[in-house]
Amino acid sequence: MHLLLLSLTLLAPLQSRADNPQTPLQQTIQGTVVDQQNQPVAGARVFIESRDWFELDLPNLETTTDAQGRFKLTDDLWHIQGQTLQARDSQNRMAQLSLPGPSLREPKLLELNDLRLQLTPPKRIELEVVDAKGKPVPAALTGIMALTKTWGIGKTDSAGKITFQIPPDVDLKYAVALRDGYGADYRAYRLKLEDKYKPGAKPPKFPDHPLRLTLAGAQPLKIKLESAEGKPLSGIGLEPQSVWKPDQPLPMPLPLMFYATRQLVQTTDNAGTTVFAWLPHWQKQRIYFWVKNREYIPHRIAYEPSKDKGTLTVQLTPKPPAPEQDRKP
Repeated sequence: MHLLLLSLTLLAPLQSRADNPQTPLQQTIQGTVVDQQNQPVAGARVFIESRDWFELDLPNLETTTDAQGRFKLTDDLWHIQGQTLQARDSQNRMAQLSLPGPSLREPKLLELNDLRLQLTPPKRIELEVVDAKGKPVPAALTGIMALTKTWGIGKTDSAGKITFQIPPDVDLKYAVALRDGYGADYRAYRLKLEDKYKPGAKPPKFPDHPLRLTLAGAQPLKIKLESAEGKPLSGIGLEPQSVWKPDQPLPMPLPLMFYATRQLVQTTDNAGTTVFAWLPHWQKQRIYFWVKNREYIPHRIAYEPSKDKGTLTVQLTPKPPAPEQDRKP
């Protein structure tokens, strides 16, 4: 539930803008990119990823530094405030800065005119994915994420390994791997909810050594969507929500990790079915799936592993038309 609330909180600015169409406030940020000796870096790329504000049809907001290492960016307030500003140069040195978030009640411009990004060599994050017998799993989909921002997505090589490069001060909280027929595994480097407010409680740190994830088996789920008349509904996308492994303190927020790439969205075939062949055997709690078609209701369906036993048939009905608004003269 807390992850659902987190997702709704992140999407609230977008909904607010949709409900109140108006000219957005234009926020400007400017500053300097320097190296480890505090010397300005010319030609560095400075950017905010469009996926961070959930508008995938837009290009990244970016620029390059001038001869004095200076940069300036101006865009919609929601595209800047609360986002992660990054910088990289030709030597693949990196920096990142979390910008202060906007007020949802009364958005206003902030004074962000003297920012400083110091480039340093990247930190290497290595994942190793194996099966239940310890053998490498190639082509496993993997990802790493901070609290809400994804820092890397990719597939393992023939040895079941993948390496990501990220700014050294990124505080990673999640790592995940999955593959059809093999299952899924993840690590959550966070506190349990009951430990969150205990004095002196600190979450575990993401390891500096290579992290091993074990895909120890799948429990596939076949979902069939049909109309109220029993006719199959094809071409409708389904996206799984959080999974929760018993030995982990919190669920794995799959939608936040893979939102931009949509790699977990599956579409029903001509028979109205799709099979989630990677669903892990350890998933015992209820799991929700978003219906990626707003023309039908319900928009979310639930799967109970202990009751549904790998098969779920759901009837969708067309969403009723919105009531006509009274026209004013």
